[in-house]
Amino acid sequence: MSALSYTYLGTADDAVHRYPWEIEIDLEQLNRMLVRKVLLGERVLINDGYLLNLPAARKALMFPQLSPLRALIESNFVRILSRNQDLIALPEQMAQQGVASFQALVNSSQWPTLRDTLRPWQAGLQANGNFVNWPKKHISHGFDLMMQRTFEQSPGDLGLSEVSESTWQRTVEGYQERNLHDREATRTRWEQAATEAVKQSDQDSGALLQLMGLANSAYHYNFGVCLGDYDALQNARILVETKYSPAFATMTQLDAAPTLSHTSVPALTIPKNLPLDAAALWKVLADPFSDISTARQDYTLAMEGFMAGQVDKATLDAQATAYSRALSAHFGQAKEAKPLAQKVIGLGFLGVGSLGGPVTGALLWMAENLLLPTVMRRFHIKDKGFFDTQGDPVAALGDLSGKPLITSVALEGQLSRQLASQIPSFS
Repeated sequence: MSALSYTYLGTADDAVHRYPWEIEIDLEQLNRMLVRKVLLGERVLINDGYLLNLPAARKALMFPQLSPLRALIESNFVRILSRNQDLIALPEQMAQQGVASFQALVNSSQWPTLRDTLRPWQAGLQANGNFVNWPKKHISHGFDLMMQRTFEQSPGDLGLSEVSESTWQRTVEGYQERNLHDREATRTRWEQAATEAVKQSDQDSGALLQLMGLANSAYHYNFGVCLGDYDALQNARILVETKYSPAFATMTQLDAAPTLSHTSVPALTIPKNLPLDAAALWKVLADPFSDISTARQDYTLAMEGFMAGQVDKATLDAQATAYSRALSAHFGQAKEAKPLAQKVIGLGFLGVGSLGGPVTGALLWMAENLLLPTVMRRFHIKDKGFFDTQGDPVAALGDLSGKPLITSVALEGQLSRQLASQIPSFS
């Protein structure tokens, strides 16, 4: 993993909260995502709108003892993509422009408390250079280009098992009619078209959830494309974290096979009860110059080497144990990494197809929720017997089609650059 990389956190999208996946992104899930990122040293980008409109994120800001979010933002491990570098003025401006989510926020009983929390805090963020301006790309136009890639496919091919062909066609036609004159607020227009199409059919809310799930994934991948060559981030490597969709498998080069095999590798363990209110400890963990970051780097390099066939399992096991013990000591727990006393973070390999290429594996994080495994890295496997030779395999994961699977991987470079070149820029 390049040191200069960021993950665009589509999983924190407030639209995902309004049209949820099979699992709700509540404060517990948000914290688990943040813990995963900081444990592996993968820095995060989050939209200002997500931060303010996602209930779990608002709660984390107002009650920092419940989440490491504020500490990670203050350490610039999590950076805010901002339209105006002003978290107080933004909701009021967007509400005046008629954006429903911001209207609901500023009219809520929670807004005065949140505003008072943000006022002194954001001055420090401005001084610390936390804010990153939105990319100078027409985001709505890019979303439209992303959605156009799906229009000639059937609902089945797109993984929309609850959407009929007629509902799909009405949604596409209604969306295109709304875009006859411009490409503004295109995700909102898709939402309007999908809502209308489902109402005209005999389908239930499951169809709307899938149609909006597709749109939300497209929105997240579009943002990743727009950020990919953004000089404000020194052209950093951009990963996109969102729900896996076969509609955009070419973006991730991950094509989930019908039957998937999972092989265990040396596990990373963390204290069972992490002190979420220990801001200073989280800031040290996020600091790339701290001693514990050195242990993390040794572990992640060993994992990368293991995936490349350059490091053996014993070496990876030793680094995993050393990092686990360092984490225990850092958070004030016993230095021994005892599985019975600590929560085990499972890392393994997921066998997947590679869209016509050689057999591919993906580093898999299983601990957030057994129903929400997360693919974090793709790599090519030279030896097709890999999954039979890496120790005792755990239970097969089975068919993941139609089940929630999060991907948190870099986009395919050539395709991403090609799409970026088609999205209008502005000065």
